[in-house]
Amino acid sequence: MKSIKKPKAIFTAILLCTIWVLLYALVMYFQVENIPWFAALIASANYNYLFGFVSILIWFLCKRIPFDQTNKILFFSFHFLSAIFCSALWLFISYGSWYLAERERVFEQVDVRQIIGWQFLFGVIQCFFVAGIFYTIIYHRNLKQKEVEQAELKILARDAELKALKLQMNPHFLFNSLNTINALVTKNPGLARKMISQLSELLRMSLENHDKLLIPLKEELDLVHTYLAIEQMRFGDKMIVREHIDAELLTKPFPAMLLQPLLENAVKHGITNTRTGGTISLSIQKQDRFLIGSVINESNDLNLKTTAPISTNGISLHNIRQRLDRMYGDDYIWIIDKSETNKFKVEFKLPLNAQY
Repeated sequence: MKSIKKPKAIFTAILLCTIWVLLYALVMYFQVENIPWFAALIASANYNYLFGFVSILIWFLCKRIPFDQTNKILFFSFHFLSAIFCSALWLFISYGSWYLAERERVFEQVDVRQIIGWQFLFGVIQCFFVAGIFYTIIYHRNLKQKEVEQAELKILARDAELKALKLQMNPHFLFNSLNTINALVTKNPGLARKMISQLSELLRMSLENHDKLLIPLKEELDLVHTYLAIEQMRFGDKMIVREHIDAELLTKPFPAMLLQPLLENAVKHGITNTRTGGTISLSIQKQDRFLIGSVINESNDLNLKTTAPISTNGISLHNIRQRLDRMYGDDYIWIIDKSETNKFKVEFKLPLNAQY
């Protein structure tokens, strides 16, 4: 980016300097008697392109002496003396180079004594004017840099908060998975060992993505399938899982650890708390620029009410909402539907190409 902006800035400076050369030549042409236009133009180019080089010195002075960190009396005194020095240096180089090229004919072309005074004064004014432009540029650069730094700090703070929220989920599902295994240790040791192997795989997959906020949907589904395999060994035919996934979305970025706690919640309140079991449905489809997902736990017990507090206010769902708020702001939809007695549904709508 810098390699593109620097030549552009140099070209703009040369263009502005050329415009100023023309304006200065016009002033000289009408101000000085009997001066030819061509001579005024050459003199203007000589003066002002050289002043452009002198302006490099002014630029470095402005960078070294910040306006907002310097005593104002010292600041203006220094720039006044600098303007006198730069104006004198500018005229000395201008007339010196002109004299070396034309020798005594310089004094035949222009009356130096007539114009040197107002040129010197004009040079001092130009120095202040250029310094003002430079300080304006420096101010806007610093302001933009501060805005960039503040934006970066906000992003870092938000990412840290998101990762902290995500890490809260790991002990939560680990605790519940260990409880599941503990329930089978005495009843079915072989199945318990198999579940421990599955849990190891689950932990490995979770740790691989512990510092990631977004992962491909396929990786999130792999973790979910491992978790459901553990629960399937526990509940057997009591738990039926249905899945409808749009294959086009498998490579799309997806919030890490979003589906697992939703399914864990569904297992707990749609399967564990029932005698007859139930069905858990997971659907993820594409709709325009959005990903539409839903997790439904439907109990076979028509009299079971899905009103457990964790379903709406527990750490899992509350944590997910906090993460989605910080990731997508207002550009997502989250719906909890428990209108049917034996069914609980969580639906979410996420933008596919969000830059958060």
